[in-house]
Amino acid sequence: MYKLKYKKISKLKQILLQEPIIYSINARWKGWSQFRRFQQEQIFYEERARKQGFLSYFRNAKWIQEKLYERIKTRRANVTSKVKGALHIFLAYYVSNWEAILPEILKLFGRVTEFNWRKQGFDDRSPYWLDYRDRMNEAMLAAFFDAHKLQPVDAVVGYLSGYNADPRILRKMGESGAVIFNFCWDDKLGFKGKILGGRWTGPAALAPVVDLNLTNAPDSVIKYIVEGGLAMFWPEAAHPDIHKPYNVPFEFDVTFVGGKYGWRPWFISRLQKMGINVVTFGPGWENGSLSNEEMVKLYSRSRINLGFAGVGYSKKLMCLKGRDFEVPMSGGLYLTQDNPELSLVYEVGKEIVTYKDAKDCAQKIKYLLDHPEEAEKIRKAGRERALKDHTWEKRFEQIFKMAGLIK
Repeated sequence: MYKLKYKKISKLKQILLQEPIIYSINARWKGWSQFRRFQQEQIFYEERARKQGFLSYFRNAKWIQEKLYERIKTRRANVTSKVKGALHIFLAYYVSNWEAILPEILKLFGRVTEFNWRKQGFDDRSPYWLDYRDRMNEAMLAAFFDAHKLQPVDAVVGYLSGYNADPRILRKMGESGAVIFNFCWDDKLGFKGKILGGRWTGPAALAPVVDLNLTNAPDSVIKYIVEGGLAMFWPEAAHPDIHKPYNVPFEFDVTFVGGKYGWRPWFISRLQKMGINVVTFGPGWENGSLSNEEMVKLYSRSRINLGFAGVGYSKKLMCLKGRDFEVPMSGGLYLTQDNPELSLVYEVGKEIVTYKDAKDCAQKIKYLLDHPEEAEKIRKAGRERALKDHTWEKRFEQIFKMAGLIK
């Protein structure tokens, strides 16, 4: 009875959201509430950090490395650094899109044992996930120890959260001597999440047992430390063998690839009313989704690649995105929302371009289309910067060296 009632409500909601006015009100409300939730959580953690006395130095790289050594030295006593290519890495993850490149990247550092739980038959998208979540964790731990017997595991790299992973399992892996790394791209809003099956669904549930939590949000570092963990700013990256330019002619002035939700449809409609021809691809748009190869090729077929930095339905709450690195590395000219965090990874205006609102975006599009030589300089500079600083190989090399795993 309850499921039937829920389905009826859900269907009614979908019908109502097809009305533009109702959709707009709903999107604005969600955006406002998400930003408010972020602000409240950030204030809470900053106050906790101030009381605990580490607000002033938690972003200091030297302090992070010293604390990391302290965490792992009792478990890896007298273990010397290895040459690159000699590690044994246990990768715990699932594949929904870009994650498929992780094994290939990690093989540059040595042997990789994969545990892809969806491939093992454990579907965390199922409504019955809680019924077999513990079995999945037991299978993951068994796979880890089987791999450890063949060759001691040096590092565990996880794309995990409290929703899918049991912190006790990670603790047992760490007790074997492996250094535990875990990354999360959704901790501005989803750090704690909800209580499900006795623990938080977000990465907060795992923070204390992970040796180095990796986040693409500088402001989130403090959250992990307050929860008893250690964290560092570690943004997304791209793979030059995949994200590369194609020698094809321009077909589109402006394109966007991504889901149709939140304020994106409104923004693109505004651009079109100002005379900007934006062609859209992805879930919800009439052109549909693209394969990864088609998407990368589209970056070369487009004079300008449009981006959004907003988190969820919010315009004000922004974070770095994988596309911030994939488009420039693919040789595309990238025009995205003016997220202050982009200045940490690019020289804005020279390597990528940003906009403040729809009017500013339209003006910059027109300028770049009217000045193709300047646009080409930005494409070239963005690709050079991405290749220099933003490859996945460099990202993993950085953390493996920090932990003393490689020379």
